[in-house]
Amino acid sequence: MLPQQYGKAVIFCACSLIAVPALANSSANPASLIFAVNSDKRVFENTQSLENQIPVKGHLDSSSANIQYAATYHSIVGNYFEAEKLTSGVINPDMLLNDYRLVPALEIIEQKAADTRITMVNEAYHNAKHRALTIALLKPLYEQGYRYLALEALTPQVSVEQQINKHGFITYEHGIYTMEATYASLIFEAKSLGYEIISYDHDSQQGRAKAAAEHLKEKVFDNNLDAKLLVHLGFSQLDEQNQLASELKQTLKINPLTVDQVRLSEVQSVSGNTPLLLARVASQSQHYSSDPQRFDLSVTWPRTTIINNRPSWLSSTFDLQQQSLGVCKEVFPCYLELSFFVDEGKKLVPIDKITVEKPHDQVYLKHYSTPLTLSSYNAVTGELITQKQLNQKQL
Repeated sequence: MLPQQYGKAVIFCACSLIAVPALANSSANPASLIFAVNSDKRVFENTQSLENQIPVKGHLDSSSANIQYAATYHSIVGNYFEAEKLTSGVINPDMLLNDYRLVPALEIIEQKAADTRITMVNEAYHNAKHRALTIALLKPLYEQGYRYLALEALTPQVSVEQQINKHGFITYEHGIYTMEATYASLIFEAKSLGYEIISYDHDSQQGRAKAAAEHLKEKVFDNNLDAKLLVHLGFSQLDEQNQLASELKQTLKINPLTVDQVRLSEVQSVSGNTPLLLARVASQSQHYSSDPQRFDLSVTWPRTTIINNRPSWLSSTFDLQQQSLGVCKEVFPCYLELSFFVDEGKKLVPIDKITVEKPHDQVYLKHYSTPLTLSSYNAVTGELITQKQLNQKQL
């Protein structure tokens, strides 16, 4: 499926289906997302058929928006391996290796970002790994003078932007795709460095890109003519022909660096855990773009492997620490959520989520020095087992 087939309609699909009554109710258990959609309350019940894991009734085919929804659902509950099984890029980079060689992406993106004041990185909404690239870019771009991070996925209310910039945390009311733990970590990491978070995607499909460009101009560049802006957005909004990138170029007279992660699938012929670019063998300074008229660089990733029962990209992006399964109280399968601890009772999006199937499984979760709450749930019934506070000092 080509990236331009994904658009606002997909966002509507995911929003309308994920926003089940349990989540619409602000008093709902944050873990209820994993139980509320499928009638048998077991997202991992049938592992033999991907279609049987999709919590939507009816026939599904490879072009169905339901596939995209199901992949997003799996991603939000921390089931990353299933999310990537359901849908992936459309171009196999292994087929390009006669003319190109693989090179590390981060240093090259950093170099090119220094030559502009807007860098844009896209994602497939179901693929949390794509958020890891933006996380990796936060510090080096901040050192270059980037101070603003614009996020397409945030809801448009002014209060949301204000709350995030004040507290540095994301709640379940702040967006749909931001319910995923890597997205929550992206926001926390950005605020920890000193970025100002910008919400800009407030309009419907008609005139959406133009309105978004105007919002970014007003919120960022009208106040700071020399501002540098990092934008994290979805799918084809990166398009320099007729989407947000094009509108920013026209409105601000700035040629953005556009980095696509959607078109290329994983490189199956190599292992590793960091993003890659394809450099032309005949000219090392020329890097592959699957559509040079629409974006500057095409990023791929090595095939995802398992390190300590977590995806390899997650293990390389975050500091992980082994956790005792005593919080499961011998109840398995056990669903774990790791959240920042605050005393206002806000329902923060966890910064890590995982389902532990068996008592002998090793569990490695993200490690931060700030106060955290580790919550355990019965993964079949959704019942809270216990909560444990880590790094006890309250924020």
